[in-house]
Order: sequence, then C-alpha cells, then structure tokens
Amino acid sequence: MKRFFSIFLLLALTAAFFLLSGCSQEEEDTRLSTAESLETNYNMLTSQLENTEDFQAVSDYLKTWADENEIDVKTSNDRYIVLSKAASEGYEDAETFTLHCSIVLDNEEEKEESLETAAAAMTALYRAEHHGTLKAIFTLEASGEVEGAAALGDKQLKGDNFIELAYSGKKKLYNSIAASSEILISRDIKKTSPKYTKAYKLRLVGSPGKSPYLHRGMYPNAIKMIGDLLASCQSSSVLFELASFSGGQASSQYPARAAAVIVLQENDVESFTRRFEASYEKVEEYYEEAEEPFEYTMEEIDVPKRVISHSDTVNIVSLMYTIINGTYLRSDGGEGEIMAASNIGIISTKNENFQVHINARSLENNLMEEMQSVFKTTCGLCDIHYKEISSEPLWFSPEKTPLIQALAEGLDTEPSGELENKSAELFLHRNPKLNLAIWGMDLDSAEKHLSVLFDYMESFGTSQET
Repeated sequence: MKRFFSIFLLLALTAAFFLLSGCSQEEEDTRLSTAESLETNYNMLTSQLENTEDFQAVSDYLKTWADENEIDVKTSNDRYIVLSKAASEGYEDAETFTLHCSIVLDNEEEKEESLETAAAAMTALYRAEHHGTLKAIFTLEASGEVEGAAALGDKQLKGDNFIELAYSGKKKLYNSIAASSEILISRDIKKTSPKYTKAYKLRLVGSPGKSPYLHRGMYPNAIKMIGDLLASCQSSSVLFELASFSGGQASSQYPARAAAVIVLQENDVESFTRRFEASYEKVEEYYEEAEEPFEYTMEEIDVPKRVISHSDTVNIVSLMYTIINGTYLRSDGGEGEIMAASNIGIISTKNENFQVHINARSLENNLMEEMQSVFKTTCGLCDIHYKEISSEPLWFSPEKTPLIQALAEGLDTEPSGELENKSAELFLHRNPKLNLAIWGMDLDSAEKHLSVLFDYMESFGTSQET
C-alpha cells in the first residue's frame, strides 16, 4: 500500500511539474517581442489619439496601459505623465535609467513622429527584464514650445542615466547640443508724411510653430522673404516707402506670419507687382514640396498717414538683405552636417523703434564668435545697434563617458551634435550635471536602440559580478 501511494505521489508530482512548466512556457510565448510591442504600442497610440489635441487623453491612455502591465504611475496630469518600473531582482542597487519623449498633438506629421518615440519608451518599460529602476516620462509639446517639460518637477531630473528620445529618420546618437545666442538688433526710427500715392499690404502666412533647425530648409522665412522682395526693389530703383514691417512669434521658430505696408510711386506699381509674383513663385515651391497651405498676398489699402523716413528705410532694407539667416557653415567643406545657423524670428517697427530678434546656434564656440562678429559688422554698416541679450553654453559629453560609450558601441555609430533639442536644453539648464544622451530614432531603428539599452542596463546587475 505504501509502495502504491509513493508511486502515485511521484506520478502526481511529475504531472504537476510538467503542467506548471507548460503554463510557464505558454505565458512566455504570449509575451510580445520587442518588435511586436513597438508596432502594437504605436498602432494603439495612433488609434487612441487620432482626433485629440488634449494631452489628458495621452495621460489617461498611458495610465490604463500601465495598470494592465503592472507598471507604476508616479504622477499624471494634462501636461505630463511619469511611469516607473521597479528594479528587478538582483538590481536593487543598480544604476537607474530615465527615458523622456515629447508628444506633439497639434501637428499631424510631428504627432506621428513623436508617437514613434513614445511607443519606444512604452516598449522599454514592457520588455525590460534585468534593470535598476526604469522610468519613462512623456510630456506635451505644443506650438513648438515644450510646455510639459517646463512643468516637470526637478526630482524627475535626478538619476544615474537620462536618455532623450528624439525622432530621426535614421539611427543617431547625439552627445552635443549647440551653443545658442539670443540677439536683439534695434534702432529708433523717424516717421514722415508719405510722398507716393499707392499703398499695399504684403502678407505671408504659413509654417506655424516650426523649428528652422529641425526642419532645415523646408519652409521659407516669411520675414526674410518680404525683406528680400523689398531689397530687390530698392536695388532696382523701384521707388517705395516703408510704413511698417512686423511678424514672428519666437526667435527660434520660422515666423508663422509677416506683413509689411508700403507706399509706391504709381509708375512703379507694375514693376513691383512683377517682383512680388516672382517672390510668390519661390514661396509656392516650398509649400508645394511640404504639401502644406500658405497665403501670400499683395492687397491695395488706403495710404497711411505716416511712413518711415527714407534713410531709415534704406538701412532697414539693406540689413534684411545682408543679415545671416539659415545655414552659416557646414562641415566637410560645405557637404556635411550644419555646424552653425541662425534664424530671424521676430521683426517690429512699432512705437518708432525698429527691432529684430535673432536666434543663432553653433556646435563650436569659435564659430559662434565668428557669427556674432559678422552680425555686429553688418549692423554697424547699416547704422543699427547690436546686442546679445542672452546665451546658453555648448553642451558636450565626451565619447568616453560610460553612457555615451556604451550606446555608441552598441549602435556601432559615431556620436554627433544636434543644433536644437528644446527639452534636453531645458533639462540641462535646470540640472547641468545631468548624465544625458540623445537618441535619434524612428520605429524601424527603435528595436536596435532598445536592444542596446537592455544589454547596458543588464550589465549593472549583481549577477554580472559572480
């Protein structure tokens, strides 16, 4: 009897072992691979957020997703959400990692791109197995401004490693962000009564909230286009008076709109119109390529009572023609990456004061000094005042920094510099000691990026030391 009971017990235990093993294998098989998780997360994000510009919808969806996947929601609101995955067994004292991505909801193309990086952050939380504390921060970016990142508490910027996820059409690793300079160009202007009889308002509208550094050469600068039109007339002896010139909303963005009011000599209306039509065709080419709408009009209006003096107009128009806007220098003899660039972001002639706000950026300090010298010289030749009103230093993390080195070797790529990353710049301003790396990725390259990240996080476990 005892022998029969022992055999029965052995068989029962054996059956139980295989049953549990089968369940474990079945559970493992149902878990999505990294590639599957990336695709699933991206598809769900695009579906859930298809018709919304409200970040609260992002927070609500990510909270539900986190609960389903046993991931902690540390904080959540209508501007950001922080998710956290506790350290795995044996990694309680391992280095911590934080991933950050901005989410754009008010521009369809940028929305799709930002959701690719969001899907990567979600997949990192879902697939990570051997790691210290792992956080993912999702923040709102609206009209080109990093509202969510600005609202984020300083405690979220503490940790051992911080990786900024930025969209890029190809695999990239950045260990440098350009130095930036905010420049104000100004002078008092005199007003006088107009001499000519035909008044027109020039108005160009398009590209709201776009960065000239992230969308290089994709759009015309509205201020510069109108300035160049006026300069071509001035150099061809087409007689006009400038009554006003305004436009732009931020020095570091393409001007969403610009407008100028001019008064023409009647004999020069036809000549000016031809030049406007040529300018229109140039603008049209940009927007046809971008497949986006724009408005560029020349509308006759009543003659204004006052116009800017002739001498001030000559100086303003000459400055607009000669001032640096766009690429200043490329590497490799002009064939490589952009090393320095600038953007004319705001112009105004209100209150008898001419002002232009310019943002300049450079990946080398000597190039920034060179650009500033050119700005000063140009302003001096046009009898206009130059002033640097603020600046941010160049950020650079040496290639031997453990985080940069591990990611570069894993991706088999050379780290390079980025002209602009508003979120990362803000985080570095608030925490200059932030151990930062910036990944440029899309959905296709994200699997490789995450594989490298998982290997690097695993290297900090106690199991690696035995």
